[in-house]
Amino acid sequence: MLLFDNTNDIEFKTTTIYNAPYFPEYVAHHHTMGPSDLLIRPLGRLHDQKPYRCQDNPFSAEYQLTFQFLEQVNVTHFKMHPSWEEANVVARIWGAWIDHNCLTIEGKWHLLYEASHSKDPSERYKVCFELITTIRIELNKNFLMYSRVTCPFLNYSQMDILSNFPLVLPLEGRLLYEGVQTLTRNIVPKIEPVAISNGDNLIADLPTEMLYNIFAYLDLRSLSRCAQVNKRWNSVASDPRFYQEVDLKVYWNKINGKNLKKLKNKLQIVRKLDMSWCTDVTIMNFYKYIDGLISILEKAKDTITHLCLNHTYLIFDDIMEQIFECPNLEDLRLRNIRLDCLDYGWSESCQELTSLKTLDVSLSNIKESGLIEILKMIPNLEHLFMDDCDKLRNVEPIVTTVVNYNPRLKSWSSSRTFHLKDNSKAYEEFGKLIHLEYLDFTYCEPKPYGSNWLKCIAMNCKKLKRLELGSWKELTDEDLLPVLIYCKELSHLYLPDIPKISSWTLITACENLPNLGHICVYWCENISKEMVEDLAKCYKHVNFYRIRSL
Repeated sequence: MLLFDNTNDIEFKTTTIYNAPYFPEYVAHHHTMGPSDLLIRPLGRLHDQKPYRCQDNPFSAEYQLTFQFLEQVNVTHFKMHPSWEEANVVARIWGAWIDHNCLTIEGKWHLLYEASHSKDPSERYKVCFELITTIRIELNKNFLMYSRVTCPFLNYSQMDILSNFPLVLPLEGRLLYEGVQTLTRNIVPKIEPVAISNGDNLIADLPTEMLYNIFAYLDLRSLSRCAQVNKRWNSVASDPRFYQEVDLKVYWNKINGKNLKKLKNKLQIVRKLDMSWCTDVTIMNFYKYIDGLISILEKAKDTITHLCLNHTYLIFDDIMEQIFECPNLEDLRLRNIRLDCLDYGWSESCQELTSLKTLDVSLSNIKESGLIEILKMIPNLEHLFMDDCDKLRNVEPIVTTVVNYNPRLKSWSSSRTFHLKDNSKAYEEFGKLIHLEYLDFTYCEPKPYGSNWLKCIAMNCKKLKRLELGSWKELTDEDLLPVLIYCKELSHLYLPDIPKISSWTLITACENLPNLGHICVYWCENISKEMVEDLAKCYKHVNFYRIRSL
């Protein structure tokens, strides 16, 4: 399996970073080179969240990529760029046999690769004897001190089939051809006896309050194991106070309807719940999973404030209705989910979510009518993300709705969702969002091209701190001038793949924007390496990011 195509690698090193010792935290972002490409944006996180309770695995994952093969294969080894392997960017790789026609799992998920501090390949690469049709990769690029813009994909021609190719790892080969018993028959386990005085059971003598204090530092898996020791420990470990901030994303391959039913009583006062990737795609268990999720939301509706259901395949109207019964919900993430239920009048009996401030429906199939219905029920919305929503065609009704129902909006992200219309009046309405601080119009260049949107934004959205205008092919220095003059609070300026801007824009931005800290000019043909190096010497407070043209 080939993860990274080295021919297109573009390194983030000292030759491409100026005035920055290392990158801030990275954010995964799809690029136009292909649906599986990742462009690592060096502009930091948008909204930091405090981490959920401690996890048992030190190699967490923030992003997940899933690939499907046309036939069953047997994975024998992987090829990965050394820098990614050394930095443990790929946390885990899983494989399963999934029939995508009827969405059934014929076998369980098998761990094929796991990050490790050890350089021994046997600690990373796992043996799998099963045929698979689907690969799932867990990524975390925050471990990188420098990184690459790469094309991570699975090329079937590079996949090693067991019957045609030799095995690369000696341990795997010996296990397959000699068997586990042959390799382990001479191994004698080392067991050191521990002397315990008769009658001494120090842990059992601990007061219950002390057990509560100890269990508060345990991860979910350890709590589950402690609950199996005895009845007393089970009672303590099942206390709902330990489950107020729960991240089930790391256990996505274990979560199903049966397990959700067991967790229901423990999550009755949960505040933050992350169930990203947790979908049992087996038809028989899928409805049990839905019922379990609904029952959890019913019990925790008065306490839950953060709910993340990213990449959970499908949301029914029953779930949406239950979500809108949670009056204290502040953050709702529905990324990469089928939202067909929003087309059938689900909101008639729902109440407004006056506490909700963040809504993410990126990569979903939401339509204008469904999004408008949701926006009308969230009067205090501050952050709206709708990237890569191919069903959203017209920006005008959405802008009108946001202006009328969500006047406090601070963040708008619609990258690759729709093209703006310069001859429409939507830009005048958009200018009424005077509290806007973050704006992402990447790949949203007006057709036909015009500068009315930028002029209106610059004149009205003077609190803007972060602006992203990637791939506006017709954008010129003159068009950007109003932004550089009026938006004095700009700290991040993201201008990749804009061939007509020159170093004049960089100089003007550095001179006029006192808070400017990051400016990105990837693949800008008129801005040379020498220009950026000279500017970096003059403006040491600004981090410049430049990459040569592909």
